[in-house]
Amino acid sequence: MSVAVVTVAYGERYRMFLPEWIEAVKNLRTRPDQIIIATDDVEECEALIEWLPGTTIVETLIEPKNHPQVCVNDAIREVDAEWVCKMDVDDRIYPHALDRLADCDADVFMFGIRLGQMNLPARHVTRGDVLRTPHNLVFSGSPFRHWVWKRAPYEDMICEDWMFWINAAYNGARFQASPGIDYEYMIHGDNISQRGDLAQWESIVRQRQNEMRGYVLS
Repeated sequence: MSVAVVTVAYGERYRMFLPEWIEAVKNLRTRPDQIIIATDDVEECEALIEWLPGTTIVETLIEPKNHPQVCVNDAIREVDAEWVCKMDVDDRIYPHALDRLADCDADVFMFGIRLGQMNLPARHVTRGDVLRTPHNLVFSGSPFRHWVWKRAPYEDMICEDWMFWINAAYNGARFQASPGIDYEYMIHGDNISQRGDLAQWESIVRQRQNEMRGYVLS
């Protein structure tokens, strides 16, 4: 089993999270084979992080129209590993998070998260649940097999995480819930989810699901 941990540090306000992000990755008990950071300022990122084995910083030349997180595609293009863990730069992965990945028979290992004072465990969901529910059922940092991204990379849209899991399910990905709490979703003023119009996101998701209506759910 091999795994890459990837992130995006796009813009000054997100690059400031890098030192704590790399420290959390450093403390992983299961060491990632690759650590890949996509950024619009390579020199500044190099100055901010403690360099760990397997680290690559790639310059993203994309001008995202809706959400800079789509630049994670530039990081994942550098992945050679079997598994990809997209851990947002403002979130903090826990040391045990990758320990059970080698025993996962599914294609998406759904992380549980810490949100403020609450623990939110991963839910047991099927491909059918993901394809017919307009709410996001899978937390964004959950690891997935590399082939899942190859079939359908992240789209340049405000709810790109939600759509990524829907496309994964459409392409046959199987989902397995982690029994633990695997990372902390850091709450701050720039969180997209704190500022977004969830009703609008759900409307976008429903439209995509309706386009997939002919798919046989399981």
